[in-house]
Amino acid sequence: MDNGWPLDGIRVIDLGQIYAVPYCTLQLAYLGAEVIKIEPPGKGEFLRLPDLSPGGVNYSFLMLNPNKKSVTLNLKHPRGRQLLLRILEDADVLVENYLAGAMESLGLGYDELGPRFPRLIYASGKGYGAESRWSRLGAMDVTVQASAGVMSVTGFADRPGVKTPTTFIDMGTGVHLVAGILAALLQRGRTGRGQKVEVAMHDVAIPALTSQLGPVLEGHHINRLGNRHRGACPCNVYPAAGGDVLIFCLTDEHWRTLMRLMGREDLRGDSRFRNHATRVKIADEVDALIEKWTRPQRRDAIVELLIEQGVPCSPVRTIEEVAADPEVAQRGMLKESSYPTRGAIRVLGSPIRLSAIDDTAQPVARPPALGEHTGEVLARIGVDDAELEGLRRDGVI
Repeated sequence: MDNGWPLDGIRVIDLGQIYAVPYCTLQLAYLGAEVIKIEPPGKGEFLRLPDLSPGGVNYSFLMLNPNKKSVTLNLKHPRGRQLLLRILEDADVLVENYLAGAMESLGLGYDELGPRFPRLIYASGKGYGAESRWSRLGAMDVTVQASAGVMSVTGFADRPGVKTPTTFIDMGTGVHLVAGILAALLQRGRTGRGQKVEVAMHDVAIPALTSQLGPVLEGHHINRLGNRHRGACPCNVYPAAGGDVLIFCLTDEHWRTLMRLMGREDLRGDSRFRNHATRVKIADEVDALIEKWTRPQRRDAIVELLIEQGVPCSPVRTIEEVAADPEVAQRGMLKESSYPTRGAIRVLGSPIRLSAIDDTAQPVARPPALGEHTGEVLARIGVDDAELEGLRRDGVI
């Protein structure tokens, strides 16, 4: 097995904040790239939240930043920008998700850097497209959930739309940036030239709404359905002993199997239960029948039975259950690490599996302390100890 990592020798400069770009560069790091995270001196990247977190650093930051190096640079200082330009001389990729116009105001936009570094891949993750009327809006996962319509279809019909606390749009933006960067690296291998890669969070949200956009494009109005599905019935969360279970009968055959398990094959002759279209009209009655069956049984026993019978289902698990799940650890999605002021921690792994490499052999470097690698990285560009001390004294690093 080849233990060479796909991105060995690729140097990535990470100007990311919060989730989207840090998740992108985490995946690049796990693929073997050297990731140099540039942070402002003092408190570092916003997600560190040193004043609010035990041990001076937020756990979310730790989860997203193993296998990276931290360099402090004050990019508002001319000397800080000069040092970044020198670091970029042998870099392959720059990734950023600053507010629209911020990089340009510092003289670090693609129009400035592209001609100077023709092999550089400049990857930018924003909330909205560069030409959008909202391009200068600060964007977070929740604000894009609102603007993209996700909140309008989330929740129950008799209540206002709700956000999901999961950051699917942020993480989806990070994954799309990874895809764009890898494509640009492949193209650079043929042409010798870099290019700009752009991903907008709002654009990422649109494909996730496929099942809602389809009916709208057909002229229908979308209502919030809670845990039900507009095209399949039954689909809902049902109470059981020890927790809840989600049951989703995708096909009529699944429903017939469920009727047999419930001891209600007498319903086969009732035209109201014949297919999805008829069952949707009596969804309350269908759900009541299933709830009567699930309520006295153990959640996990129901799941095992339905798996055996081929009926789509899932236990509705708590976050605590997921965090403690040995399969999550076995799959490498939560990896063991440490941090000097926090002790033992767990950090995010990568969902990407490549058969040609043994990803279990890759060591997980702990998340970096703020500025931990500043001296090391600046030494590569000729900054000696005396100059380093002067830069620190002047607030440049």
